[in-house]
Amino acid sequence: MLRMLNTIMEIRGVSGANRLIYYFRGIPVLGKTMKDSVYSNWALKKTFTVIALILRILFAFSTRFAYLGLIIYLPVLMAAGDLPLTQQYDLYLHILVLLSFAVSAVSNAIILESKRDKYICVKLMRMPADKYMHATLGLKGISFFIYFVPAMMVFAGVFGAPLWHGILLALLLTLWRTAAEALHLLVFDRKGVVVVKQNALVWSVIGIGYALAFLPLYTGSAWLDMDNVLISLPAVLAVLLPGIIAVIYIARYPRYRNAVDAVTKIDDPLLDMSRMMKEANRKQVETKEQDISAEQLRPGQFTGKNGYAYLNAIFFSRHRRLLVQPIQRRLMIIAGLSAAGLLLQLTAPDLFAQLIRYLIGGLPVFVIVMNFTSIGELVCKAMFFNCDLSLLRYGFYRERAAILSNFRIRLLRLSGLNLIPAAAICLALNLLIFLSGEGWSAAEALIFSGTVLGLSLFFSVHHLFMYYIFQPYSTELNMRNPFFTIVNSIITGVAVIALQFKGAPAQFALFVLLAAAVYTLIALVLVYRYSHRTFRVK
Repeated sequence: MLRMLNTIMEIRGVSGANRLIYYFRGIPVLGKTMKDSVYSNWALKKTFTVIALILRILFAFSTRFAYLGLIIYLPVLMAAGDLPLTQQYDLYLHILVLLSFAVSAVSNAIILESKRDKYICVKLMRMPADKYMHATLGLKGISFFIYFVPAMMVFAGVFGAPLWHGILLALLLTLWRTAAEALHLLVFDRKGVVVVKQNALVWSVIGIGYALAFLPLYTGSAWLDMDNVLISLPAVLAVLLPGIIAVIYIARYPRYRNAVDAVTKIDDPLLDMSRMMKEANRKQVETKEQDISAEQLRPGQFTGKNGYAYLNAIFFSRHRRLLVQPIQRRLMIIAGLSAAGLLLQLTAPDLFAQLIRYLIGGLPVFVIVMNFTSIGELVCKAMFFNCDLSLLRYGFYRERAAILSNFRIRLLRLSGLNLIPAAAICLALNLLIFLSGEGWSAAEALIFSGTVLGLSLFFSVHHLFMYYIFQPYSTELNMRNPFFTIVNSIITGVAVIALQFKGAPAQFALFVLLAAAVYTLIALVLVYRYSHRTFRVK
């Protein structure tokens, strides 16, 4: 099994190294220092393989911290931060059990997942299915436990629980998920059903599970004394025994070839992820025949425009649905939330007053809100698929003057579109605060509105900057550039950190707007200097 595992790790390592080299060469300035010959330099590639492995390990640890911190801990802190730590810990454990033990046990099964790695090793390289599954499942189980231990210990310590609680929770979760894997395999063996492909069942479990998980945040207390129930000998034995039985069943299961064949069909869209994502992404941004009206085809409507201004005017006119509908949906959500706020004022004045006080001091939350409000990423996808994908094959379209002209025109249009929901947010929130009777001066309203509008412009620049510098989309419209993901993750991380700001709104507004201005200036300089090299079809 060790030899099999070593072979699998070498395949994954070389693949990761090749991707790392490819995207490193795409970095402005630094990428030029690396030649094509590096792909054939085995010694250097081994170095990149080690780097890729280290990055993969660090990413695995960080995702566990992000999952426990953002999905579980942060909601508990925001909704029940004034409760004693013991009650917060009960809420934390309640959410953890339902999401990680219940929902994930149904929706995630390594044994029966459609994975390209499995197809390559078993189908193409003719590795024995049982040895492949034993090696990958053993590695997955051990790494699953190791990756979760630090995060579990840290968040147990945050709630004042002993650190060994974190180790025990990681062990119980690993054993429980192993038992779930065995159950998935048993259902397939007896019924021929791959549970994770039963979309109706899986999404029903996800929806119900998440609702039940976060419901106690509204009621203010967990349904059980989770600390004493979960960290107890009966609970440990109830998980330990099925886990041990599952390990034995998985180790002795004789028909892995059938299980692998069932999830590695060449026409399986879950296996051919690029094809599935290509179709899904194209449907999201493609133009439909009914989107183009006779009015839009009327000659002379773009009189006075020429060059790239004319090109972009045609694009934005013929793809109006892709621009208008997202804005309309955002405006409907804002209107619905505003109406709910007004209804709350009539039916529950005390709760409405709490909401208003939270909004008055909740300016940091709008960093995240404005990120999700921006339609920049969708517009960039639409521009790539419906315009740039074809025109970038011509040299004139890749010239600096052409790229900068298009960037300037698109930035103005995207900024104008993003300002519409931003202005609606400002209007709705100022109206709600005014009707509440809370103290809200003109200066405070101006600070809030200026920050929201400034963030709207910031994310307009950010999305276009990422598009022109990293150009993350391939011809299948899926993202292939890890640096795009890294930078976006950093921006999201900064937004989450901003939630912890406790100072005056004016101080936060000044800090955010200055940081956004500096980022915008750097982004515009980078686009001006390097976009003609980085804006390419991949």
